[in-house]
Amino acid sequence: MGKKPFISIIDQYFNRFPFRKIKIAFEPSNDLKIIVVIPCFNENDIQPTIDSLFLTQDKFLFNVEVIILINNSVSENSEIKEQNLLTFNKLEIISKNYSKKNIHLISVLIDDLDSKHAGVGWARKLGMDLAIQRFRSINFNGIIVGLDADTVVEPNYLNAINSFFSNNNYNAASIHFEHPVTGNSFSNLHFKQIIYYELHLRYYKNSLDYSNLPYSFHTIGSAFALTASAYARQGGMNRRKAGEDFYFINKLIKGELFGEITNTKVIPSPRVSKRVPFGTGRAIYEGLNIQKDLSITYDFKSFQVIRSWIKMIENRESKYVNFPESLKSYLEEDKWMKHHSMILNNTNSHENYLKLFYTTFDAFWILKFIHFLRDNFYSNSSLLDNTNALLKNMGHSTIDNISSQLLFLRNLDKKKGHKPL
Repeated sequence: MGKKPFISIIDQYFNRFPFRKIKIAFEPSNDLKIIVVIPCFNENDIQPTIDSLFLTQDKFLFNVEVIILINNSVSENSEIKEQNLLTFNKLEIISKNYSKKNIHLISVLIDDLDSKHAGVGWARKLGMDLAIQRFRSINFNGIIVGLDADTVVEPNYLNAINSFFSNNNYNAASIHFEHPVTGNSFSNLHFKQIIYYELHLRYYKNSLDYSNLPYSFHTIGSAFALTASAYARQGGMNRRKAGEDFYFINKLIKGELFGEITNTKVIPSPRVSKRVPFGTGRAIYEGLNIQKDLSITYDFKSFQVIRSWIKMIENRESKYVNFPESLKSYLEEDKWMKHHSMILNNTNSHENYLKLFYTTFDAFWILKFIHFLRDNFYSNSSLLDNTNALLKNMGHSTIDNISSQLLFLRNLDKKKGHKPL
């Protein structure tokens, strides 16, 4: 049985899920390859993001659209509504000057979202739904890119993304990111907090990799890309007010051939934000206001427990009695036997067993287990020390300061980017 045609995949998505038709004044070019989707809410300076896409990109020979989805709920306060309208009017003017033969700026203002669901998840969904509508109109399985309104990109950004998908079989990917950690825009204390935060993200990602888990990828909303068909197959973006990127990208990791684009980078802002309960802006706010200690992280012993269990599973050792004691405290025997039997009954090889195992015990399950270990066995402890424990167990030398650790893990992540297929 052959693969479904692109149009059929997109139509099935629109038949299954509610979406909003958004009218755009011009039709997409037949050579449209990439659509960058940027949610925008109460932004007073989106210019650097726009400039990095329109003014500093290396020459590219395909068509690109940049959709900026300015949004707010119907009950939003008047100041934010006014700021959104100012941004929209500014972008309408900019689009006339910035849009060129092969790159176009599309600004959309939606100011009537239901207050219950309004937020970044819904804004991403609206923009990405619009993107697949435009790709459908030219019957082309193009690339949708997630970016944020406070993020700038390197000059080879568009070419690197296009090349990755043109020369590989991957249909979704994370994109390398690096927060600014020096400069005049923020205080030294502020930069120290962002170093802690990004180091924690890289420590966690590489600890998952050390544990032999197949979903050791970054899940950053401003740093991912996917094909239009992959978006539709996975049911589109969710409407979560926070964490929408973590949930959606993990669906892509489980359901699609997922890779890493490491020869370019996005540079997210380390600014403070209280819009959502977690994420970069919230973490920096809490770190600066001594509400959260960003210098501590999950104890590395938690990942050693996971690694020992995963090795057992990979070696076909599935007897519950031999599992780590801390794991048995979290996963009851009857639940394990139920999952184990289900996996056995639905697979005919060890390779397929492992695939279904990792689908069942996925990134969400592992994160909840790590939180259980944190609360009951291994309290959060020094980020510096735990990163060194990771480095040592991976066969690297230890490093005596967090800035150098971050630089090392950044370079390690770039080297570990998945090779072409």
